[in-house]
Amino acid sequence: MKIVIGSLQCEGNSLTPIYTKFEDFDYAVGEAMYEEIYVVDFFKENGCEIVPTIYAHALPGGAVVKEDFLRLANELVDAIPEYGIDGIWLYLHGAMYVEEIGSGDTYLLKMVRDKVGYDIPISVAMDFHADNTDEIVKLANCITGFRTAPHCDHKETQIRAAQMLLTCIERNILPQPQMARANVVICGDAVQTSLEPLKSIMEMAEKFEREVPGMLSVQVFNGQPWIDEPYMGPSIVVTHATDVEVAKQYADILADKFYKVRHDFKFLIEAVEPEEAIRRAMEAEESQVFLSDSGDNTTAGAAGDNAYMINRLQEAGATNVLIAGIADEAACEKCYQANIGDELTIQVGGSLDKNSETATFTGKLIHRGDIVSYTGGNAGPSATLDCGDMTVVVTKNRAAMCRPDIFESIDLDYSPFKIVVVKLGYLFPELAAKAERAILAFTPGSSTERLEDMNMKKIRRPMFPLDDDFK
Repeated sequence: MKIVIGSLQCEGNSLTPIYTKFEDFDYAVGEAMYEEIYVVDFFKENGCEIVPTIYAHALPGGAVVKEDFLRLANELVDAIPEYGIDGIWLYLHGAMYVEEIGSGDTYLLKMVRDKVGYDIPISVAMDFHADNTDEIVKLANCITGFRTAPHCDHKETQIRAAQMLLTCIERNILPQPQMARANVVICGDAVQTSLEPLKSIMEMAEKFEREVPGMLSVQVFNGQPWIDEPYMGPSIVVTHATDVEVAKQYADILADKFYKVRHDFKFLIEAVEPEEAIRRAMEAEESQVFLSDSGDNTTAGAAGDNAYMINRLQEAGATNVLIAGIADEAACEKCYQANIGDELTIQVGGSLDKNSETATFTGKLIHRGDIVSYTGGNAGPSATLDCGDMTVVVTKNRAAMCRPDIFESIDLDYSPFKIVVVKLGYLFPELAAKAERAILAFTPGSSTERLEDMNMKKIRRPMFPLDDDFK
């Protein structure tokens, strides 16, 4: 069997002014992509010949520039042989948002189908936060996604999509996935798969997949709330080997369940207004508290350049604080023009998003160096300044200090700090495992946690929580 593999990902945010460009992607072509995915050994062990295309993953951000998206999409599609292939495996996000196009995932799948037709099975692995269009279930034969949030099943998801692809080839079937939607938008930070009410929904999905004859995949997607399009929001995608009616039946059951428990979703950590979050952190008995600047969450596509929390912490008189970090190219370059040990007065904030606050502080430059990216690559230059009561990490590019190895990459030990401010929502598992206490602050920005504050124009209506009791 000859299997084509490819991966193109960027979680989109249509509310941020930041565009995602080609240079923002970690990029590998041909066999170099084997180091970035988990299915190579699986396919080889099953006697498959692999045809690699490209791997391109970017930190979540705003719309991908159309020209740059088409450059990557065309490169992927051009690498697919016109004849002689048995199946296509794709690892996408599901919430890629492209300038003038909308869903990049759907557009890419259309390009692939235009080349290979509809007789070749395509199996897709995606993120739990995929915003699925109606068209996507007509373009892919098998669809699955992460079943954990926070995500810790990347490998299992990729291999599950690979297993379904081989099933299609071996049984000579072309399944037609079915979708049902729940008009309920729950921000991702209030949705964790191991806790209720989503835990029961995920268990129902797994039971249906395991026990219903012929079922290949029963997948719950929460969607990503920061895309102002009609297809934004939760979807249930069910793939049955041969019976579309059965698939639709079970998709409807789960979508209905999702709607019925809409009032039960709660933030699973402390989630309060910024001033209250800071007060609690300052008065905490714990030796360390993580504060999430959730409205400027770079892992949700926000700019990462808002100095809002710096200003509030300074106003509150907070001490022993680590700001990890803030994006400001000019401020970072100023640090690179100085010497380690120099005292600098730095202004940060508002360089990417005009709605972001600025802040000014004076500190001693204590470190410079490249910082590891969200995807494990190089996120570019960073500088660390000791300002006495506050230590601030400034990055040239947008970055996400979401794992301990990212702190380690710039020789920064966060353990001595009483308060650590991160531009995240819920903490990623590696940080959460070490955090004594975490508080989510409802800060302003393009990754705001409240649908009521997003000023959406194009989403489906009615939609909870903007509307209620409509079903």
